[in-house]
Amino acid sequence: MLIQRTHRYVNIATAISIAVLLAGISTLAVSIQRTAASWRWVNHTREVLQHVQGTQSLINEADALQKSLRLEYSRRDDADFQERLTALPRALQTLTQLTSDNPTQQRTLADLRGLLDEYVRNLRTGMERAMAYPSKEGERALRQAITMRIAALLAEEERLLVLRDAAAGTDRARTIAAAGAVSVLSVALLFFVRAMARRDADFLADQRANLDATLRSIGEAVIAVDAFGRVRFMNPVAEQLLGCEEAQARDQLLTTVFRIAGSSSDDDTLAAALRAALREKQAVTGIPITGSSSAQPERMRAWQLNCQPLLVDGEVRGAVMSMLDVTALKHAQRELADANLLLEHRIQDRTEQLAEANIELRAFAHTIAHDLRAPLRNVQGYAAALLEDEAATLSAAGERFLRRILAVSQHMDRLVTDLLAYSQLARAELRLQPVELDRVVQLALGDMEMQIAAAGARIEAASQLPAVLGNEAVLVQVFENLIGNAIKFVAPGVTPHVRIDAHVNADAAWVRIADNGIGIPEDKRERVFDVFERLHGEDQYQGTGIGLAIVKKGVERLGGTIRVEPAPAGTVFRLCLQRPRPQPLPAAAPADAPPVA
Repeated sequence: MLIQRTHRYVNIATAISIAVLLAGISTLAVSIQRTAASWRWVNHTREVLQHVQGTQSLINEADALQKSLRLEYSRRDDADFQERLTALPRALQTLTQLTSDNPTQQRTLADLRGLLDEYVRNLRTGMERAMAYPSKEGERALRQAITMRIAALLAEEERLLVLRDAAAGTDRARTIAAAGAVSVLSVALLFFVRAMARRDADFLADQRANLDATLRSIGEAVIAVDAFGRVRFMNPVAEQLLGCEEAQARDQLLTTVFRIAGSSSDDDTLAAALRAALREKQAVTGIPITGSSSAQPERMRAWQLNCQPLLVDGEVRGAVMSMLDVTALKHAQRELADANLLLEHRIQDRTEQLAEANIELRAFAHTIAHDLRAPLRNVQGYAAALLEDEAATLSAAGERFLRRILAVSQHMDRLVTDLLAYSQLARAELRLQPVELDRVVQLALGDMEMQIAAAGARIEAASQLPAVLGNEAVLVQVFENLIGNAIKFVAPGVTPHVRIDAHVNADAAWVRIADNGIGIPEDKRERVFDVFERLHGEDQYQGTGIGLAIVKKGVERLGGTIRVEPAPAGTVFRLCLQRPRPQPLPAAAPADAPPVA
């Protein structure tokens, strides 16, 4: 009777507590909803701020890309520039949708849309005319107007963000208060949970049974020991591995029944793992064990042992040890290691074969060049001798054919020489060091003195050209080829005129070589650097078509670039070369240091 009355009181108190708790939960739910709504507005405001800043970034990137394209056209930069211009209207459309509830922002966006449309038109017109458009003053005024509108958008959203942050803080405080009330009621209900102890005990028993069934069904060997290292649990995999049943091993020390280790060191490893788990409260994982199981004593296997301490309120109540069979994994790892070693040997063999092939190819190229030039020189010598000794007896057609043979053989000799120079330049080991361009230009002009005098060419070089990081011999060859082309490729009756100047920036030197020659068509400015690429026939201008290929290869070997720039007349080559790295200053000697003899 007393028990029934107690149960009735408990049920009534529980019902009242649950009703009050539900009321508190309802209040808490409302507070959470209001807080969530406030935070949504805060996040919405931050999203608008992010989109405004993204719009400003698009404007800045479009402006920077337009300026870069005006300096040097790049298909990739042009695509990025068009992408930014296309993205601007979409960004404004997104901002318009996000701020549809704010008339002030809508008016500002309407003004900004007109300004941006004008700004985009100016950028496109500037690209078409390759100049700032319509003027720097107009561009600056337009940018200032756009900046003012964007600043107004940011200021309005930051004002709203402050207000909405404050509202969110208030709602958060209410939510915390409601959560505190609910927590107090929840704690009160915990006192009645003791009445459910019996049911909880049954639940724990069910959980224990489920855990036991799980441990006995997994594929790893699992052994549980108490705080003294005595066996309390073994699953069937562990029984088969150790060769004894759980009932036989119970209450025995694990070190006594564990008889599968292949050596005493493995036994010591097991004892150390148990000691670390039971005494030092440390988990030990990945311990390799090698041995044979009782089911297959003739076969050596590999296991991976893990030992985890069982802690209750900070006190060690035992440990759980698991063992995973990794024999197949070890075998796969060995096979993979063998395969990697075999692959390394094959790569080394192929590398050695490639090196030998390269050496043979170099020798072959040199031999071919030498063997080709020797008969060509003989042809030139015999042809020149015939013209000198037998010119009086030759017919006009015979003399013309003979001069043609001499010209063709000379052209072939130059072609072989240029090919050999190009091949050697591509393979040579270059040592980069500071080089004065003034000296390079003077050396090139000295080598070409007769050619310049014969053409009556005028060469103008800036008084102080910068120093660059390069190789003097290669740079002299580059300048000789460029100046030689400028002297050769001019219209009939035009005196060649070459101008050389340069400027530097933080990490590069830009060298400009301009001439008054016949120029290079725009569609052939990239192809002109290819080997054997000729824009004119041999009857118009002599050459092998390798000179500019040698120039490009030499500049690239020095870590630089070369390109042909648009020019109203003639040709302009622009070289970008590395600047020498500044050398660290030597440490100052102490004031009292003795003078150096």
